[in-house]
Order: sequence, then C-alpha cells, then structure tokens
Amino acid sequence: MTPQWFAGLVSTLVILSVLGGGGREARADSSYSARATRTDEPITIDGKLDDPAWRAAPVLTGWHRNRIEVGKIATDQTEVRILYDRDNLYFGFHCLDAHPEKITAYTVQNEGFLHQEDNVTVIIDTFHDHRNAYYFWTNPLGVRTDGRIVDDGEAFSTDWQGEWEAQGSIVSDGWVVEMRIPFSNFQFPDAEEHTFGLLLDREQARTQEWSNWTPDGVNSAKVSRYPNLTGLREIRGRSPAILTAYASTQIWGSAGSGPELVPNAGLDAVLSPTPWMSLKLTVNPDFAQVDIDQDVLWLDTEEHTIPERRPFFREGNDLFIAPMQIFFSRRIAPKPHDRVVGGVLAVGKLDRTAFSVLDVQSREERPDGTVENVNAAVTRVQQDLGKRSNVSALGISRVGDVTAGVAGADSNLHIYEEIFIQAQAAKSFGPTPDKGAEAFHVGVHRFNTTSEFWLQYEDIGESFSSPLGYIPIRDKQSVYAHAYYNWFTRQKALPRIDMTYDDLWRLNHAGEQTRHLRKLRLQPYVSDDLAFLLDAQIDRNGIYQNNIGTFGFVVFPNDWQSLTLNTLSGSFLGGNLLGLNGALNLKLGPRFAIKMSGSYTRNWEVPEGSPLWGTASEGYQWVLYGQLRYQFTPNLYARLTLQRGDALGIADLNAVRGQVIDGVFGWHYRLGSDVFVVYTQQPVGNAQEHRALAKVSYTYY
Repeated sequence: MTPQWFAGLVSTLVILSVLGGGGREARADSSYSARATRTDEPITIDGKLDDPAWRAAPVLTGWHRNRIEVGKIATDQTEVRILYDRDNLYFGFHCLDAHPEKITAYTVQNEGFLHQEDNVTVIIDTFHDHRNAYYFWTNPLGVRTDGRIVDDGEAFSTDWQGEWEAQGSIVSDGWVVEMRIPFSNFQFPDAEEHTFGLLLDREQARTQEWSNWTPDGVNSAKVSRYPNLTGLREIRGRSPAILTAYASTQIWGSAGSGPELVPNAGLDAVLSPTPWMSLKLTVNPDFAQVDIDQDVLWLDTEEHTIPERRPFFREGNDLFIAPMQIFFSRRIAPKPHDRVVGGVLAVGKLDRTAFSVLDVQSREERPDGTVENVNAAVTRVQQDLGKRSNVSALGISRVGDVTAGVAGADSNLHIYEEIFIQAQAAKSFGPTPDKGAEAFHVGVHRFNTTSEFWLQYEDIGESFSSPLGYIPIRDKQSVYAHAYYNWFTRQKALPRIDMTYDDLWRLNHAGEQTRHLRKLRLQPYVSDDLAFLLDAQIDRNGIYQNNIGTFGFVVFPNDWQSLTLNTLSGSFLGGNLLGLNGALNLKLGPRFAIKMSGSYTRNWEVPEGSPLWGTASEGYQWVLYGQLRYQFTPNLYARLTLQRGDALGIADLNAVRGQVIDGVFGWHYRLGSDVFVVYTQQPVGNAQEHRALAKVSYTYY
C-alpha cells in the first residue's frame, strides 16, 4: 500500500462521511428528554430517598427491554428522579421487584464487575458530541465502578476513575440507590445552560433482563442515540486548583544487599482554568498502590498488553485509542526500579476539537543495570466531523537511550447505523532506515448488542518503530477478519450460544507467508448456571504448524462466583503440548472474596531450535495465582496476593519465574485521599526483593 493510495482512500472516506452527515443513521435519534430539578437543600446519600427534594422531583418511568425482546415493557419497572445543585448531579433510583428476597448484591469492591447481579448505570455525554461518555455503575451495596465510552461505543476505557458517592438499600418492593456525581469529575463546555446526553440502564439478576428508559432498544454503547438531560443552569466544574500531597517511607532489600530506608514525598496538582480543560502536574509521583499484574497462560508468540493502573497516566488516556497502538503508556518507566521524576498533562475539548499533551521525565534502568534519563512526549489532537465521525493527529518523541519519534494521523468515520470505518497512517523517525518506516491500517467494523464483525488490512514497514507504542510485529502485511454472534435461542435446554471466528493472514514484505491463524470458539449455555467451551485453533506461525484444541466448562451462578476448567492438547512450536487450566472465583458473603487460578502444560518432542519455553526438548511450565480480599467497606479493604511459578512467556511483559507476594491495606478516607500499607516480594534480576511501604496522601480542593 503506497502513501498516495492510502491518502486518497482516507480523503474519499472523509468526504463520504461529511456528505452523509457524519454517520446519520437510518434510525432517528431518541426523542426522549428529561429535565433535571434544581435543589438548594442538602441531599444525604444514605440509600433512602427520604429527603424532601426527592419527593418534589418528577419521576422517570416506563422502562423497556433493550437486549432480548427489544422494546417490550420491562417486567419490573424502574423509577428515577434527577436533581442537581451548583456542584453535583444526583440520581435516585427505585428499582421495583416483585421478589425483593431474590435481589442479588455481592460485590463490595469498588471497580468491581457487576454483571449478573442487580445493578444500574448512569451514562453521561457532557459535551453532547454524540461520541464519548462517562459511565457510573453501582449495585444495592453502593459499589462504584466507572470509566469511559469512546467513539460511539467503538471502544471502552476503564482507565478513567472519578470521585463520586453511591449508597443503596433493599426495601419491601425492590431496592433503592442514591448517587451523587460531582460536576468536578467532568469536562464540559463553558456555558450558562447545558444539555447532556443521558442513558439510564438497569440489569435485573434473577431474570437476566436488561432495560432502560427508552422504547427503541438503545444499545448503551451507542452514545449518538442517547436521550437528553436538559435544564442544567449555572453549574460549576472543577476547582481552579486541586493539590494532592503524599508522604511515604519504604524499606527494601534483597539477598546480597542490606535493607535500605527510602523516605519519599511528592505532589500532584490539577489546574482547571475553564470547565473544558485541565492541566495536571506531578512531581516525584509514587505508584506503590498499583495492583499486581496477574499472569495468564499465553499460547502465542506475540506480546499481549496489560492495563494502565498508574493514576497520573489515566486521565485522557482514552483519547489515544486507535487501531494501531502507537502510544502505550506502560512503555514509560515500566520496570520496578524505574522512577518518574515529573510530568505535565494537558487535556480538554474546545468546541469540536479535543487534545491531550503529555510530557514525562523519568529515570529508567537499562538491562546492564545503568540508569538513563529519558524524556517522553506525546501530543494528540482530534477533530470532530459531521455528527459522529472524527480525524486525529498524533506526535511522539522519546529522548534518552535512543532519540526517536513517530508522526501519524487516523480517522473514525461512521457511514451508517452501527457501521464505521477506521483508517490510520504513521511514520517513524530515528536510528532506523527511512525505507519501510511507514505503517498503515484500514478496516470496516459493525457491532450491535448481540453481534460484531470487522475486516481490516494492516501494513507495518520492516523499519517502523514506535518507541512508546505497542507494535508487537513489524514487517507485515495482514488481513484480519473477526465475527462474533451472541445467539439467544429462547430454548430452555440451550438458551444461548456464543460463537466467535477469527481468521488472520499475514505476509512479510518479501512476499513470504509468516502466519495464517484460524480460530473457532463456541460457548453453548446448557442452563443459566453452566456453559461449555469448545475451541479449535489452526495456526501456521512461521515454520511451525500449531494445532491446539481446548475443551472445558464454566460453572457460573454469577460473575462473582464461578469455576472454570479447561483442558488443551495439540502441537505448538514443533512439539507436542498437553495442558490444564483452572480458575475459581468465590465470594463468602459480600465482603470476603477468593480468587485462584492455575495452569500446567507439558511439552515433548520439541525440535532443536524451537523457541518453546526452556532449552530442553522435554519440559513443563506451571503458574499458580491466589488472592484473598476482605472489603470492610467500599473504601476500606485488605488484600493478599500470591503468585508462584516457572513459566517463561515467549514475549510476555511479565513472565513468571519465582515467587511474588503482594499484601495491601488500603483506605480511601476522603475524596482524592488515601492511606496504603504495602508489603511486596518479587524477583528482580537474579534476586528476590522485599519491600515494605507506608503511604498517606491528602487532597486539597
């Protein structure tokens, strides 16, 4: 694919998108609208809806199903009241239920996964741009889970975290939850009166019925079709300045080196001169509270990504979502002894232009043990087109151990209802030849509530290099097709079947086939509590033919209590392979949770020169993982994690060799403020390292 051909294609797609209204779909947007009621009375968030202001607010009801039998009246109705004051938006849900004794609520951990227990979600499009939204998800226990919906549902980001309150209770005719969401969580236009896009969702556990307050089956991901929330006058966003100071002390040591006491202190500041823009500054941030990365059995030769959990990098991270991951924040100071010295992040949206500018100075450890000063800088600008489409530009530089950079552009063009086209081009600069330093991507996607499909072409030059990106394979020309269908059969014996098919075909620029992967996955549900897993994979990867079959089952009364057991066998990287994987999630009441997983694989008759784990022609690998967690309240918890094994992933970021222990006591004692006491033990280099740390942070609003 030549740059001229690619530029011509993108130009044509942009013109079609704009002429078509930027993706004006066949279905009309929702005509539903609600008006928030202003209150000057204080609202107590206690899960009771007994404040006088609630009784005076209008009631939204008339909910309809939006997953199965779309558009039919919900079996049990939901009543919602919406209030606001200068600083907060309030939602009061009364979820009626004919059998309140069967209401399910087990998750107490904030950022927990709440599907298959009773829950409600508030989703808000604050710029009313029909593309992006914040979601706030809770259950009868007042758990808080949040994140971002991006590009009209094309992607979700759990990196973003807000500060808000929720409290619920079970009552005689159902359950109630109150939510207080400060406007300081959002960015929005600077105006006297605002209209937000708003969707309200409910999931009922015992019937597995999903419903919302529109009759036309709006998918919660389709921001472009949200109803409107009007009447928000004279609201205030973030304070002009928010300061978070922390102090910590840690002791660390390893075999061959005595214990070392390391006191530390740092400061974060968020400056918000306008509601639509924030400037975030950090000096000597500490990431000791970051959760351990759980290892998984990864039967592939390509690196897999792990999520960003470090607070400074989370805000605005969703803006960098693109088909080719040219920027991957985990590339900045990724190892245990790396340290961020300071950084600045500006993020916002003015009219129809969104932007994020990041600059970070860090000290990073090299493989030979030396420490290098590294500067990483990233700029992203995104321009809305028409109603739902956009085009973006991206620039990246890394100066330190190498001096390199990338410049690129991409677009997300919505042509028709649930169909969009993505295109991206990039060129790298640095200590590599100019020839083959380009990368291109074009793909067509379609998705709705129960199915998805994409077909995409990608060309990565043999010399292309992104110093802060996730580009696991270079020198490739590939075609990738993916299809998924979630079939609700409405048969009692086989109520649901999930089907997935993937086909990847790849060449290098010399015209040689380097991979052809075909994978079929079937997951038939024989009841609400039991599903089987059938997985067949044929993978011609380089000189090896990898054929792997998987059979297993999942026992899952719900997402918080499940047992998974899979067996696998076949050939992998020239040798024979036999393995077993298992996982158990168990909740003993609402506060105590156990997670355990393990994998064991045996390989034999491996030919000499194969990159399979280890160096012997026969061998095995194993990993065990366990976590105990006690949640005193949603804001106070204790957690102990143990990971042990002998498994060298072929390209993993965090291969398992040895033992990892991670113990944490955490208390989120006020908005933006935390206390952590941490003990960790993990292999670093050839030694087992021990660390004990105490940290307290306090946020000034």
